[in-house]
Amino acid sequence: MNQGRKTILRILLTVLLVGAGVLVMTVPSIIRTRRLPFVDINPFAPLVDSGAVPADSLPVDSSRIMAALAKVNDPGVELSIVEMGLIHSIAVDSLRNISVIMTLTTPACPYIRYIGEQALAALKTIPGAAEVRLRIDPMIPWNPARLAGEARKRYERLFSNDSLNSR
Repeated sequence: MNQGRKTILRILLTVLLVGAGVLVMTVPSIIRTRRLPFVDINPFAPLVDSGAVPADSLPVDSSRIMAALAKVNDPGVELSIVEMGLIHSIAVDSLRNISVIMTLTTPACPYIRYIGEQALAALKTIPGAAEVRLRIDPMIPWNPARLAGEARKRYERLFSNDSLNSR
C-alpha cells in the first residue's frame, strides 16, 4: 500500500472510532425512559435575584444556606447538590447579601441552568436575605472525595473504595 492510501485509511478509521465513541456516549440518554430538562448557561455569569425575600430576626448563616441548598437535586443522579459536594463557597456580608459559588461534577453538565435556577430559588426562601447571588464555575475541580451521605454510599456501591481515598 502506498503512503496516500495509508493516510486515507487512518483518517477513515479515526472518523469511525470517534463516531462510535459519540454514539456510545449518547446511547444512555437516548434510551432513558423519563425526559430530563436540558439547559444551557454561561457559567461565568452569576445568577442574581434581589426579589422579595421573607424577613425574620434570625441571622443569615451558612447552616441555613446549606439547609436550603440541600433541597436542590441534580436531576441526572437524583441526589442533593450538597451531598454531592457541589457547593464550593458561601459568603454573607453585613447587609445580609448571600453569595454562593458552586461547581459541577463535569464542566459539560447538561443540567447547569436547571440546577442553577433551582439553587437560586432555594436561596430566595432563606428569610432575611437581602440579595442572593449564585455563580456556577464548572472549572473548579470536583472529585468523588467531596461526596457525602447517600451520595458517598451510592458511589462506594458502584466503585471501589480505593478511588475515594486516592483523590
